[in-house]
Amino acid sequence: MRKLALLAFVGLLAGDLSAATYRLFVHGRSGSNHCQALTSTASGTTDYNNYWGGTVTGLSNVRYVGFDGTQSGGAYSWNNCGAQKQLNDALRVFCGTGNTCEIYTHSTGGLVVAAYFGLNNPTTNISRIQLMASAAGGSELADFSTSYLAWLGFDTLGGQLDQSVSTGGARNGFNHSQARGRTYYTTSGEGSDYLNVTSPLLPGKDDGVLANHSLCSVNRVTGVGVSCTRGNARMTESYACGFLWLSTCYYNYDRWTPYYTVWQGGSSESHGGAKRDYNRR
Repeated sequence: MRKLALLAFVGLLAGDLSAATYRLFVHGRSGSNHCQALTSTASGTTDYNNYWGGTVTGLSNVRYVGFDGTQSGGAYSWNNCGAQKQLNDALRVFCGTGNTCEIYTHSTGGLVVAAYFGLNNPTTNISRIQLMASAAGGSELADFSTSYLAWLGFDTLGGQLDQSVSTGGARNGFNHSQARGRTYYTTSGEGSDYLNVTSPLLPGKDDGVLANHSLCSVNRVTGVGVSCTRGNARMTESYACGFLWLSTCYYNYDRWTPYYTVWQGGSSESHGGAKRDYNRR
């Protein structure tokens, strides 16, 4: 009996020693196919087609969750190599059987992950979900792409990904207040990768690709003229009003409660630069 108990203890100890924490990185909008088969814990070790560009450093057990943005459904796609299927495969392979996962996303990847957990409730071990420059609230650039550029015949990733990440597609695809007990930690900035060329298409403050209504997880599309504040409570913007503009009025922005801002990089952080913010806390 003692021998059996000792063997059982050794087995439990060995199981604890073999458990690992995998860090999953889900990319954003891209004209390249980043899909790799995720069939074992040895999968996904390379940044296929170089979305992250070497920005992910100093972490162990990094796994890249790549998808094909041209698949029907875009960010909501369950097709082979579709964003939802690839994420589902990654969760099944890396985040069960005693292992734990941290999930980090950039841009449209935030929509992919938020939509997945808003529509599904898998049994997985996840210790952190961090959305960097999250497009979960959609982008007016995608609105422009699907309404004007597609009409003119320009390539918009087949229209599918841009339709899903448009302001309507991102916000109407699922209930953003439904995270099934999970918290989405978000980071943002207000710099620009494009010399502010795209900013006129974005209301309020922005990072060159996304307006602060998305970056700050505001529950409606609006021109947010203030920076994202830490936390998930209501944000308030003050402005001059009343007789001779001598009075101060306030405008409130309510936010989806599962989304919690941990860092706002200001003008020093652009949309592309947000790829480095996985260590922000």
